Amino acid sequence: MPDGTVAAPAGRSDVGIERARVVEVRSGGAGYLLDDRLVLSASAGAGAVRPAGTGTWLPTSAVWRSAAGVSLLELDDPSMLMLPPDRPSWGRLGGRRPVAVTAMGFPPAPSEWPRDPERFVGHIAPGDGPTLAVTPAPGLTGAALFAGAELVGVLLAGGRAVPVTALADDPGFVDVVGRLALVAVSTPAGALPMF
Repeated sequence: MPDGTVAAPAGRSDVGIERARVVEVRSGGAGYLLDDRLVLSASAGAGAVRPAGTGTWLPTSAVWRSAAGVSLLELDDPSMLMLPPDRPSWGRLGGRRPVAVTAMGFPPAPSEWPRDPERFVGHIAPGDGPTLAVTPAPGLTGAALFAGAELVGVLLAGGRAVPVTALADDPGFVDVVGRLALVAVSTPAGALPMF
């Protein structure tokens, strides 16, 4: 297909947000485990993450950061988690109408106590800019943003998100994650996704 958009991978169970992959970032905010070692976030740098609802902080190292503020953290010891190495399905927003989206994450204020992630349901306005508007502003900086089963962006502060297409075009991101197969996503705003 043109522009790097492909059909969904065959034989894959695309379920959207998986709570087991949602992490709290010690420096504040949220992240999402892309596989058994890489965390997608908007964290300022290295530190530690902990899976949702647990008290164990796992050390990480920063391996990439974009100019817009999206980062990749790598677990220092991936064996600490028992996650399969498969990755989420990636989506390219299309059309001109707002797209229904969901996220799960943590507000920026860190807590020493284990806590459950907050859920967000809203809309993202498609466009060609480096960041896109998300309404209502979710306040879950670093959370992965999903449209159905596809990961379509990363939430920033102030009701903005970096679309996956911006990450797919960044050579540093591609060096760490590899080339992304993007699935076209354009659902009407009225079709709110379910968790």
